[in-house]
Amino acid sequence: MNFQKSSLSDGSEKRLSLIGALALVCLAIAYRIAIPVFSLPWHSAPLMAIAFGGGMLLGGRTWWIPALALVMSDAVLGLIYSGGGMGSYTVMSAMVYILAAWGGMMVGRKTDRWLAMWCGTLMSGVAFYVVANTFSWLSMPEYTKTLAGWWQSQTTGLPQYTPPAWAFLRSALIADTVWCVAAGLLWLPRRSSVVEQISVVK
Repeated sequence: MNFQKSSLSDGSEKRLSLIGALALVCLAIAYRIAIPVFSLPWHSAPLMAIAFGGGMLLGGRTWWIPALALVMSDAVLGLIYSGGGMGSYTVMSAMVYILAAWGGMMVGRKTDRWLAMWCGTLMSGVAFYVVANTFSWLSMPEYTKTLAGWWQSQTTGLPQYTPPAWAFLRSALIADTVWCVAAGLLWLPRRSSVVEQISVVK
């Protein structure tokens, strides 16, 4: 009888965690779409937190939902604000989103520690920054196709654009950390429950 109650409690906690994770993903996506509408700081959306952290939180058969949500938001922003829709940059971003979400799901199978999610998110953020700026270096004629030109794309960026490229990385990592802190609150009830169950068994 006690085992049945424990199973029901575990099921309820998992459903609450799933709902909470989906809510965080949806809120972050809504914020991302609202950035150009309300002139909010660019690159302040927690993209890699949504992908990696969302994939880790959702896991199982739903790990792909955060990546899909990001791709759809890319398409919406492209259609509304640039008229371009799905361009080559969006395709490149989609591949990174999918890999990050899949990586989060794989990490989530091995551990549910908040620190693993935060570190994985920051690593994904840095990787996305390098890949995205390398794509810009390759596709934009303003960059010289040399090592110095590549380094410029990773640090200052082109002089006619402000702020410099490194400021975008800073903003993205801060936004990712804020999302991870909010997501960490989903861990507290689950981990407290696990600790209580272990204490009871002992």
